[in-house]
Parts: sequence; C-alpha cells; structure tokens
Amino acid sequence: MSERSERPRIRLRVGIAAIFLGIMLPLTGLMTTVLYRQNSHLAAELAQNAMDGATRDVVSGVRNLLVPMARVVDLSTAFGKAEGEKLRRVETLRPLIDTLEAFPDLYALFFGFAKDGAFYEVIRLPPPGGKGLLGRHPPPEARFALRIIDAVEGEVVDSWIYITAWGDVVGVERAPKAVYDPRRRSWYKAAAETPGVATSGVHVFSSIGKPGLTLSQRLTTDDGALMGVFAADLLTETLSRHLAERAVGTKGRIFILDEENRLLGYPDPEQAVIQGPEGLEIARVDQIADRVVADAARLRTSLGDRFEAGLGAGGETYLVSFTPFPEDFGKHWTIGVVAAESDFIAPLRRASLRILLIGTVFLILAGAGVAWASRLLTRPIEALTGEVRDIESLNLTADTVIRSAVIEVHTLAEAFSRMKAALRCFAAYVPKDLVRNIMNSGGVATIDGERRPLTILFTDIQGFTHTSEFMAPEDVAHRLSIYFEMMSGEIIQHRGTIDKFIGDAVMAFWNAPNLDDDHVVNACRTVLACRALSEQLNHDLVANAFPPMPTRFGLHSGMAVVGNVGCSDRMQYTALGAEVNLASRIEGLNKIFGTSILATGPVEKEGRGHFLFRPLGVVAPAGVSQPVPLFELVGALEPGAPYAADEGQLQACSEWNAALKLYLAQDWAGAAQAFEAYLAAHGEDGPASLYLGLVAGHRAAPPGEGWDGVLHFEGK
Repeated sequence: MSERSERPRIRLRVGIAAIFLGIMLPLTGLMTTVLYRQNSHLAAELAQNAMDGATRDVVSGVRNLLVPMARVVDLSTAFGKAEGEKLRRVETLRPLIDTLEAFPDLYALFFGFAKDGAFYEVIRLPPPGGKGLLGRHPPPEARFALRIIDAVEGEVVDSWIYITAWGDVVGVERAPKAVYDPRRRSWYKAAAETPGVATSGVHVFSSIGKPGLTLSQRLTTDDGALMGVFAADLLTETLSRHLAERAVGTKGRIFILDEENRLLGYPDPEQAVIQGPEGLEIARVDQIADRVVADAARLRTSLGDRFEAGLGAGGETYLVSFTPFPEDFGKHWTIGVVAAESDFIAPLRRASLRILLIGTVFLILAGAGVAWASRLLTRPIEALTGEVRDIESLNLTADTVIRSAVIEVHTLAEAFSRMKAALRCFAAYVPKDLVRNIMNSGGVATIDGERRPLTILFTDIQGFTHTSEFMAPEDVAHRLSIYFEMMSGEIIQHRGTIDKFIGDAVMAFWNAPNLDDDHVVNACRTVLACRALSEQLNHDLVANAFPPMPTRFGLHSGMAVVGNVGCSDRMQYTALGAEVNLASRIEGLNKIFGTSILATGPVEKEGRGHFLFRPLGVVAPAGVSQPVPLFELVGALEPGAPYAADEGQLQACSEWNAALKLYLAQDWAGAAQAFEAYLAAHGEDGPASLYLGLVAGHRAAPPGEGWDGVLHFEGK
C-alpha cells in the first residue's frame, strides 16, 4: 500500500501525450542539433569572410581618399613652383577653390612660406548649424573661407575673407597680430624633411577643433632651397563616414588606429576627440566610451590579432580582427574590426527555429486526435480539480456545474457541490483565516491556546438597549445586520479577526491567527475608519427619522492567550486573559469621559508618530489592579492618510496638554482657568468637563501628599 502511494502520478491526457512525444521529440531534437552545428561552422566562416572583406574595403576606401589627395598636393606644389613669388597674390587661391569644388572630401588646401611664415589657405566651411570655425563668425551663406597671414603695411595680419564663390565676398575679419606660424606645425616639418608627399599623424585642426590628416609636400627652388610647403587637410570624420557605411552586421564596428593607438577613424567621430589638459586631443582607444572597441584593443596584447571574446558591459561574444595597413601607406596604421557573433548566429537560429517549428506542427497535427479524445474524459476531472483548489483557498462564492456522462464522475461532482455549500456555511461562523489555517495544516482542531501579543477592540452602541425597546425585533435585527456588516468589513480589510458579536457589541483582535507586525497600527486605522462609517450611518438614520447609533470604541494591546476553547465537539476560537478584560473596561470608560475612541498606553506607544493621541491621565478601571495610561485616539498623522487630524485638532491637543500638566502639578487655579479656556475655545468636551469637576473637588478638599493623579472608577 505504501509502495503504491509513493509512485509518481501524472495526468491521463499528459501520459498519453508523453508517450507520443517521448519518441518524436528526441528524433526532432537530434536532427535540429546536427543541422545547427553544421550551420554554425558555416556562420563562423561567413563572419570571418565578412570581416576580411570589410578590411579590404577600408584599405581600398582609404587609398581612394588619400591617393587623389596626394595627387592634388603634388599638382598644387607644381603650380606653386610655376608661380614663384606670385603665390603671395590673393588670385593664386582661386585654383585651390576650384580644386575643393572638384574634391568634396577635402577640407582645406593651403601653403606656407619658409622665408617669413606667411600662410595662405582655403577652407571649406561647414553648413550652418554644424560645428563652425573656432573664434570666427562667418556669414551663414558663406561656403569658403580664405585665410591670409602676411605682412600688411609692415605688420603681420591674420585676415579671413568669406565668399560664396570666387569674387563674391560676403564677409571679412582681421586680427591685428598673427599668432599662427605654419613653420612650427607638424605637417610643415614633415614635408620639409621628407621627399615627396608626407603624411602627418592624426591631429586636431586649429581652425575647427576637429581631428584630421594632412598630406603635405615641400616646394623648393631649382637649386634645392626650401620656398615653402603645400598641404591638404582631410577630416577624419570623412574616414568615419566611410567606416560607418561598411559596418559588419548590425552591432559591428570598424575603426583605424595609428601608431600610438589613437583613433584615426571611428564610426562616431565625436568620440575621437577628448578634452585634454592643453585643449582638444585625439582620443586613445582606451579612452572612448565604446567599451566593446576598448576591450578589443586591450585584449589584443594577450590574444593576438584574431580572437573571439566577450566584450563590453554585457559580455556579448564578438569576433575581433586587427590588420595592419599595407606598407605603401608609409604609416603603421591598423584596421580593427569587431563583429557580434549574434549577427551571424541569429539567421542560423531562425533557420533552426523554422525547422523546429515545422517539426512541431507535424507533432501537433499527429497528436491532435489523441488529445481531442482524451479531453472528453479528462475535462470533467479537471473541473473537479479546480473545485478542490477553490475549496483549499476558501473561494466558496461560485457554484460550478460539472456534467459528465461517466456515472462515477457525476456522483463525485455532486458530492463536491454539497461539501462546498457546507463549508460556505461553516466559514460564516468562524474567521476565514482560522478555517484556512486549519485546512492548510491538514491537521485536526484541538483545544489549545498560545500566548501572543494582541491588540484587542471592544465596541458598543451608545443607548442602543433603550432605543431597541421601542422597535420591533425584526427592525432591531435588520439595523444590527447593516451595522455589523459595515464594521466587519473594515475590521477584516485591516487584517483583524472578529471574535464574536455580543448583543450590539463587537469584540475583535489583531495578530491572530495570522501574525501581523503592524497589528497596533492596523487596529487604530480600523477604529478611525469604523468611526467615520458610524458617523455616516447616523447621518443617514437621522435623515430618515430613525434614532442614531453612535459607537464607542476601546483599544488595548497586551499579552493574551488565543486559541480554541470549549469541548471536543464544539469549540470557539477566542482570546482570553486580563488584557481582554481591560480592553472591555476601557471601552466602558467612554461613557464617563464622553469620548468615542479610548486607547491604553501600549497602543499609544506603538502608534506614536502614526496617530494623534490626547492623554487623559492614568486610570484604574473597575476590576483592574494596575493603573494604565489612558488616551483618546483623535486622528492619523501620516501625510495623505485617511481620517488625518487637522490643524484645529493639533492645536486643541497642544492646549489640552498644557491644561493637564497644570492639573497634575496640582495648580488647581491654573488648571481650572486652562480647562475653562479650552471649553470656551472648542465647545462641549467630555474630558474637559470631567477634569473641571475634579479640579473643583480638589480645590474644595485638596488631596494629601500621596496623591498620584490616578483616576479610580468603581463601576463598569
């Protein structure tokens, strides 16, 4: 018997499907795995071929940029040699403008003189709205800037002439002192020391603050004396645009590094420049925000020029390739390519998923008949399982009709329906949380109890006994039902447990049967909500010519015994102990103080900061041996909380505290004056009237030296 109970159980419909799928799924999975591995090798080869092709495209693209640029510099140098000293005329800049028109990738053409550092330049202006010339203010319609640094009337002047076309001047700027000397620039020095066309390293152009390359060539006389240098500028953003157009996959990057690992080309040109201590500088690859590229360059030293690694913050797998430029460039540049593995594996995965999807469709079609047949039998059983779950969670409101042609299933369904109705009635007499705990534990209810801190509430309807004498019993039951429904709803909503209804009174407690770390706060919120509901109910009763039902509340928190009491065949879940009796006595003191909500010191201590309490002194109710501090719960203090105390109540409590302090200090005259002022300011108030009477008695017969201020009450 025990061996059978330990055997695994499965659903009937699942078991039928499992046998079928147990054969077909491994075959389909094996086929998909073989195809996936074969395609993985093809994808890796495809990725490597794409990276090699991108490298060749970059080399070809850079060559297509630099070779025409070098030819322009060479031709410009030949032109300068033919012109000789005539180069110092403005008209010599016209051919440079024509050259810029013919070569849109060039940024600037210029030449500097060796003799005195004179400088002539033509710059292609960026479109309006872009990053303009540093320190200059060209008109929006200007397309070119002619910069001339030369002596004018004996003083070297830096002149800027803005034109739309040759001869169409739209603006002029001049600086009286020129600070730019081309002979100190790297492009000039490189050309002066190198035969043929020299290629500068990447540097930031002083005119625009963007990085670029300069090709330059020296101009000499027939006897070899240096006359000057011709040069052309190319912005690295032109290279960046070329690289962005040749990215490998959707996440790949192509970049170019110079000999110092600086970014000569990168798809985002803005990242290629950083602010250094002496101004703008070319960013090294380890200084950019793109961690994928930075990680690839860092790992190159340990993994070589070709590797596969997780890069970036997310650790996604990338294929990495570093290839040096051909030697004929004259520079030791490197092309870096990173390609996300997912860009090549994703199509493979989609193809595998399509194969798997087709196989799944066949499996579904093949198993549809078996599933349909088994469904006819298992549907009523599944509905019964749902009924069991509803009963376990005490969701007893809905009645589910289960029909089956199988006699045994039909009989079982009727039995479940009767059991659900019986539990629905049972839950109306016992707290639902208690019923749920009993069902979840799977045990048997026994007579026992445990000590636990509880917050206990007693309520009472003021004058209800007298009012009900003149009402029919049916009307009394109807009104009490409405009243209890409203009070119970708030108690249950705030995690309270209703112990019992005693005539027109309610006894409830918090922190049992389920633990509640905020049981005092939840109890206070409940009482404030119940008071608001009671006031609304009384307003409606009076409006309909019925007597009101004002409610008084008593709250106390302390250690009590909670559990099942009674006999083996009839039990009650309740709380017992002196703390319960004290809560009942505290509720009764409302009649003496003329208040609606009274709470003890332990409640005030736990609720301090959450609620506004008015201290009413220390009291010794009838039947209680130890006096307890007594407070009136006024309202909530939490911002935006329901039933929050207003400014008037806060001010009234402050005035009350001052009056009570005078009373406890036995300053009878001052206390009498303070209580009278309180009544005058705030109208009728039970506690103030009570203390005013006590003050009058003490003034007539002052208490002895052992007076402790405790208020003793003999009656309930």
